[in-house]
Amino acid sequence: MKDLTPRPEPLPAARERVIELLQHHFANDTLTAAELESRLQEAYAARTVSDLENIVVDLPAGVAPRGDTMIRATLSGQERKLAGTVPQELLLVARMGYVELDLRDAVFPPGVTVIDVRSFIGYVEIRLPEGIRVENHGSALFGYFAVRGLDEDSDSIVRITGRAVCGYAEVILPDAEAEEED
Repeated sequence: MKDLTPRPEPLPAARERVIELLQHHFANDTLTAAELESRLQEAYAARTVSDLENIVVDLPAGVAPRGDTMIRATLSGQERKLAGTVPQELLLVARMGYVELDLRDAVFPPGVTVIDVRSFIGYVEIRLPEGIRVENHGSALFGYFAVRGLDEDSDSIVRITGRAVCGYAEVILPDAEAEEED
């Protein structure tokens, strides 16, 4: 009979996973160069998998090196319309560019969908369908980060995270669109 007991992750594999995660956070502006260097030194010095996990425990969960869907615009624009099932995690990055994401015809599964927005001197606009509850955890520095319209009580939750630095990020719900037309 085969033993199905989960085996602990070997230290070298855990170290590579943590290093990859740190590099990804640096590439997505959630770590500075100094923070990356310091954490990499800790990763190489770590003696246990638990030590490695402590290095990344405070980093945002919405940024992941694998399994996320990313729409990126650097000195350019991206206009997307999704009509299928929305992935559980989306990353939108606008650096001196714009991302317009239309999710009005998309299907949101029950539970939480995280949309992480990174706008640096850029513009991000997300349009959502009816029947979605929105949690805004985004922030702005010399910029604008907001949800326009009234959300609804629903089993489908869209959690907006991220930041707009000298930029703009806006989530638009259907009733705000009706106000625009009036």
